[in-house]
Amino acid sequence: MLTPQQSIQTLYESPWQLALCLSGGGSRIASDLLTKPGSSSTIVEVAIPYSNAALTNYLGQRPDRFCSRTTALEMAAVAWQRATQFASAHDHGAAHCVGISCTASLVSTKPKRGEHRIWIATESATGSRVVSLPLKKGMRTRDQEEAMAADLLLYAINTACGLQPPKLPDLSIDETIAVEHETLPDAIAELRCNTRSVIWSLPDGKLSDTIQEPPRGILSGSFNPLHQGHRQLKAVAQDQLEGPVYFELPLVNADKPPFNSFEIEQRRQQFNESPVALTASPKFVEKARLFPGVTFVIGYDTAARIIQPRFYNDSEKELRASLKAIGSLGCQFLVAGRLSNSGFQSINDLPVPDDFLDLFLAIPEQRFREDISSSGIRNSTSTN
Repeated sequence: MLTPQQSIQTLYESPWQLALCLSGGGSRIASDLLTKPGSSSTIVEVAIPYSNAALTNYLGQRPDRFCSRTTALEMAAVAWQRATQFASAHDHGAAHCVGISCTASLVSTKPKRGEHRIWIATESATGSRVVSLPLKKGMRTRDQEEAMAADLLLYAINTACGLQPPKLPDLSIDETIAVEHETLPDAIAELRCNTRSVIWSLPDGKLSDTIQEPPRGILSGSFNPLHQGHRQLKAVAQDQLEGPVYFELPLVNADKPPFNSFEIEQRRQQFNESPVALTASPKFVEKARLFPGVTFVIGYDTAARIIQPRFYNDSEKELRASLKAIGSLGCQFLVAGRLSNSGFQSINDLPVPDDFLDLFLAIPEQRFREDISSSGIRNSTSTN
C-alpha cells in the first residue's frame, strides 16, 4: 500500500483534474493536497460551503438533508460539472475530470443526537461512487475524526481515478466502510463528455444512435418519477400532433444539479414502453438544434420559465434571440395547463411576447388536465 504522500504524488503525475466540495468535515484534505508541489496541475477548485445557506447556493437548491447520501452525490455532480468547465485550459477534457464531495457530521461543541457519519461521493464521466462511514461516538476527538475524513477522501479520490489508493484508516471493530458504485455505458459517458449529442435508450435498456420513426414531438423532463400524468400528456400530444412523441431525459438541468450516474441509470430504466432520448442539452434552443422541426410538449411552469430573462443571463435580448432561433429551426411549444392556488392556468395566462405568439400552441383543458406532480408523489412517498 502507498503512503498518503506517495498517493498524492501519484495523483499529481496523472492527467486527472479534480474539483472538491467539502461541507461539515473533510477540509483537512485541502491542506494535504494544496501544500504539496504539483497541486496546480491537478486541483481545479476546492469549495468549502460550510453553512447551510452556502451549500444551498452551491447546489442551486436546498437539500432535504445536509448530511446524506443524496446530498453527497449532488455535491460531487456539481463539482464534476465545475471541473469540466474550468479544466479546459489544461487540455485534459471532461473524460479526465472528477468531482469529489464530503459531507459529514462530526464532533462539535454540543453533543449530537444523531450519529457521527462521513459521506463521500465521487463523480466522473463514467460513473459515481459513494463511500460512507458511521463513526463510533465518543471514541475520537474532532481532530481525529477530521483525520479519518481526510484519509477516506484520499482513498476515494485515487480509487475514482483508477490509481493505487493508500491504506484505509484504522477502524473500531464495530465500524464498517460501505461502498456503492454505478458505471455508465460508454455511449452515455461520451454524451456527458460532449462527444455525442443524443443517444436513444430503448425499452429493453439498449442504446442506439437512431430510432425507426423520427419524433414529431418531444416531452422533456427530469421524470423523478415518471408518472401517469406524463404518459397521458404524451398520448394527448401524439393525437394532437398526429405523429410520434418521445420523452427526453436531459442529463443537465438549467437550474438544478446535473444527474449523477445512479440517477441516470435509475431514471432511464423507467422508460420500458418506448424510446427515450438522452441529451446533455438543458436549454430549448439547444434541443431545437438537435431536433429541428419538432414540437416540444411542455407544462405551464416550463413555458413560464422559457420566457423569463433570468434563464438567459437576465438579458431580454438573449431571450428574444433564443426564441427566434427556435422558430427558425421549425420548432414550436405545445403547452399543457396546470392547477395553481389561483385556479387552472393555461397558455392564455402567460405574458408571451406578441411577435412569438405563434411559437406557443395550447392543449385545451378538456383534452388534458392531470392535477398530479412528481414533487407531490415524492412528498407523499416520503411521509408514508
